[in-house]
Order: sequence, then structure tokens, then C-alpha cells
Amino acid sequence: MNKTLFSNNYFTILVLILFSFSVISCDDFDSDQTNPSFVYVKGFKLVENPNITQSSIDGFQTEAITDAWVYVDNEYIGTYVLPCNIPILKEGNHKIDIRPGIKLNGIALTRTEYPFYTYYSETQSLVAGNTITIDTIDIMYVEQYTIFALSELFERPYLAFTTDGVGQDTNKLVKCNNQDTVKWGDYCGAMYLNSDQSSYRIISDSIFCNNYSSLILEIDYWCNIPFEIGISGKPSSAAATQYISAMVLNSNDTKGWQKVYVVLGKVWSQLSYPNDFRIYFTPQKKDGITNGWVFIDNVKIIHKPNN
Repeated sequence: MNKTLFSNNYFTILVLILFSFSVISCDDFDSDQTNPSFVYVKGFKLVENPNITQSSIDGFQTEAITDAWVYVDNEYIGTYVLPCNIPILKEGNHKIDIRPGIKLNGIALTRTEYPFYTYYSETQSLVAGNTITIDTIDIMYVEQYTIFALSELFERPYLAFTTDGVGQDTNKLVKCNNQDTVKWGDYCGAMYLNSDQSSYRIISDSIFCNNYSSLILEIDYWCNIPFEIGISGKPSSAAATQYISAMVLNSNDTKGWQKVYVVLGKVWSQLSYPNDFRIYFTPQKKDGITNGWVFIDNVKIIHKPNN
């Protein structure tokens, strides 16, 4: 897996490229063959990696894989929305790589391979006009490339988040065990904001990272009010603490639990890449909502190994 998640330096370029991508047509192959072989891909399933701590806990394996990035003999042939039937203008034995793809920040224009997951790689015998079906592909986090700088599944007694500026005993991020709400394990995190209350900020324990190539927040959420996600840190030791917003997740109360992969590298760069920083969540009021709630679970800060 030599493809890396794009850094903020390449964000604009990649968005422009992906804006114009579509499923590759048969005319794009350098071949005289006109009758393609087909590979049908059902999808991916994230499974436990026994070499990763917490990997067996319910909820750790949530994913939102939407696409298959397909290579034949190491040549990229296209990105396809799952499930998909992939035309390949080749016959005989060929190495097929199928890599899981996601939408960064939940945006369709930022489709990308996810480098922290393993992928399918097998030699298949292709026959023109025939279809090879690949059952659901089991993948896992790649432990040698994946550092979990923070992992909060809300199953432990103590949380990795507190209310910014307030002691732990008055934390506004609380554990919720309402089984009509909780989807994984016994608990999820909950933030409440009524219309007559002042907003507040929930902030994580300190995170250390000095590898600037990728920094991703994975989070499952369900909310009836928006909430902001951002990074807090000091651009220099003498500077004041700054809070830089990464994105705002809108309410999804009618949809239920959803997962998003949030790119943090761009806002991290605005802080001049401090090695120590924190992430924060801020629930926001919404017109017409008297009793606001934000449920979160399976919160992970992921990056590649430190230098």
C-alpha cells in the first residue's frame, strides 16, 4: 500500500481531479479486445486485527466504505461505487487489487483510498464475457502503518474528553446507556444543549504527532443539532492557545447513526503543526430545537507512525 492520504498541500489538486473522474470506459484501455471480462465486487467488511489493542471491543470496527479503487497488474483502471461490476479488457491470469475507498469529510468530491485499511490482492483468471464474483472482502486496520493517538469508545470509567476550562466533575460530555440510543457496546457519549443554555466546548486529552502526512478523525455520530469539530493548540510556545474549526456536522436525527472521516491536516497546518494538540467538539443551537442532543461513539484520531 504505497498510496498515501493526500496532505493539505495537494488537497486542491486532488479535488479538481476527482471532480472530473467517472467510471472508466472500455475505450480507456490500451487493448484490441472489445469484449470485456467482468469482476463483480460486493463490498468490504472491517474485521478485528488481533494485534491492535481495543480491536475486539464492539464498535471499534465501524466503517463507511463507499467505493472500490481497482488496479489490474498495478495499473489503475477506475473507482467504482459499491457494489459494482467492473469491466476489464484483459484475458488470462492477472493480479487484481481492490482497495477500500471513503469520502473524506463525507463529501463525494473527496473520494480517496483509505491507507489505514488492508485491501484485496489476488490473481484471477479472466475470460471475455464471463463474470468473476468476489464476495465481501474482509479488511482490517494495518497495524504497522496505523497509530491510534486517541481511541474513545465510551466503555471505560474515565473519558479522554473534558469540558474546556471546567473540571472533570462537571463534564458536559457524559456517558449514555439508553439502549434506544446506544448502537455499539453499553455506552456512547452524549452532549446536551438546551435553547436556554450557553454553548460550551468539549476538548480531548493531549495528542502527540509529528508525522504530517495524514491526520484523520473517525467518529460515529447522531444528533438533532449541529456540532463543530476542530483542533486546539499553540503555534509556538509563547503563543496563546488557538481553536481552528475543521468542519461542522449538521443534524442527522432522521437518519440515525452515521460515520465520517474528518481531515485534520489542513487545520493542523494553520497552527504550524504543533507536535502536541487537542481536538474539540462544540454543540451548536438550531432554530426550533428546544432540547438539543449530540451522541458520539467510536472516536479515533489516526495517523501514520511518528518520525
